[in-house]
Amino acid sequence: MIIIFYNLSLILAIVILYFSTNWLVLWFLVELSTLSLVVLLSGRATPRGVESAVKYFVVQGVASVFLLFGAVFNGVWGGSLDLFSSYNLVSYFLIIIGLLVKLAVFPNPFWIVDVLSGVDLARGAYVILFSKFIPVYLYYIVSGSFLGIIITVVGVSSIIFGSVLGVNQVSVRKIIALSSVSHMGWIVLTFPLLSGSLCFFVFLSYIFMLVPLLWVSNVVSLDYLVKGKNMYYNWGALVVVLVCLLSLGGFPPLLGFFYKWVMFFVLVESGSFLVSGILILFNLVSLFFYLQLCHSLVSFYWPELKLSFFNGLGEMSTKVLSPIFVVGVLFLMIIVFWGAWYISLFSSSWF
Repeated sequence: MIIIFYNLSLILAIVILYFSTNWLVLWFLVELSTLSLVVLLSGRATPRGVESAVKYFVVQGVASVFLLFGAVFNGVWGGSLDLFSSYNLVSYFLIIIGLLVKLAVFPNPFWIVDVLSGVDLARGAYVILFSKFIPVYLYYIVSGSFLGIIITVVGVSSIIFGSVLGVNQVSVRKIIALSSVSHMGWIVLTFPLLSGSLCFFVFLSYIFMLVPLLWVSNVVSLDYLVKGKNMYYNWGALVVVLVCLLSLGGFPPLLGFFYKWVMFFVLVESGSFLVSGILILFNLVSLFFYLQLCHSLVSFYWPELKLSFFNGLGEMSTKVLSPIFVVGVLFLMIIVFWGAWYISLFSSSWF
């Protein structure tokens, strides 16, 4: 009952926040979601899991202080607590700092790696996905022309950090955490340039790239990619992992390629050629790592998987059929993404 209650509280806080414009109400809803996530992370957890929940609470508390001070300063000096009001430089700086901390981007992305390493992947989904809904939405609303150089440095540094430190990682949790840092860097850079509809579908694409990987890794208890005992004789799960890894790396024609292509396109259209070149370079670094990792996975599991494929076609278990279904849904998301792309072409506010 407690888990259900706090899950409902989290969903309720996220839904109500999208219909609120007062900063004090928004701050209360942010705290409600943080409290719900802390309880969900620490429930039935090991001492290491409780430690991760405490670290998450401390980091989110610090970020919330920045948000509250920024909102109060804007109310005192600007005379408005409305989300869509104009911001002075100090208020804008404090609010952006708070949101960047919550998004786990440079210069403090380490907390999400540590927190995610201490919980199982089912609870890790709360940190990697649900905790991002509110700060991503608020960042899209308040992001503007202020602090453009700082935002660029933060975004590029996050992408470099996630790409370089992801090299030679075999822990699924660390790969997902560092991938989150890198993808949040892309979002920080491009969301001020995208229309609302494209922002929604870009973030939705990010979710659909991660959900199958999180789900399959949790089902087969996959903590390390080359030590997953349950991956033997389960070629369906391996296919899902391979597709998700390649999609996260931006390998065409998977969803991650179109996802990054749109963001690269708007950066080029805005004249950020140097930034675009840096992003391409370090995306190639991460893609090389993902390709190398996928090659190692196939080489490591191939003899057993080949035997499983030819001997077990008539006796496929749910653990095999379900991942294959998820792969089909993942490819279907490409069509959904392109539908959003064409709809946005007819929008009057492309950028």
